[in-house]
Amino acid sequence: MAEIKSAIELAMERTRNLIMDDHEKREFQKKDLENRVRALLRRYLEGITEMDRAMTEMDEIEAEPRFKQKFLVNLLIEDLDITKENGRALDLLHLVGNGLSGRIVARLDEIRDEFVLEMEKKKSVVRSKIESRLEGMGIAGNGLDINVEAWEEWDDARAKTGLIFRKQVDEWKERLVKTLDKD
Repeated sequence: MAEIKSAIELAMERTRNLIMDDHEKREFQKKDLENRVRALLRRYLEGITEMDRAMTEMDEIEAEPRFKQKFLVNLLIEDLDITKENGRALDLLHLVGNGLSGRIVARLDEIRDEFVLEMEKKKSVVRSKIESRLEGMGIAGNGLDINVEAWEEWDDARAKTGLIFRKQVDEWKERLVKTLDKD
């Protein structure tokens, strides 16, 4: 009678003579490291893990510390958007990017502060425009509280300002990547 083999046994028979060379092993280890760092970063950014725990887990990953740091910084800056809330990402970037080039990491804070200041100015201008428009419609008074973020004018101002600052952030990212590549 014929022997019935499981799918695992069949797979094992077919792959018995396959052996990974050193290059394939390194690539596999690199991919494994990248997946572990991505998972750790995702958990941290989503608030599932706090920074202390994330850094402990990062230290537990067996790989060259410089490579882990470089990969994590690359992941952090990949989706960085100055117009969105990036508090957790920026905190982690400061922590792990500190040894890279403090001046480059500090420049991101300057860009973010400039963006916040510019948005406050824009908000004031947009508020004045909205108040003028409402006044023209007969709506005015001290009790009027305008929610600027709900108006189209604010969306337009935010988009235009965000575009300018995104260019600065993109230039900053390029400088940081060049710094990482030198090391």
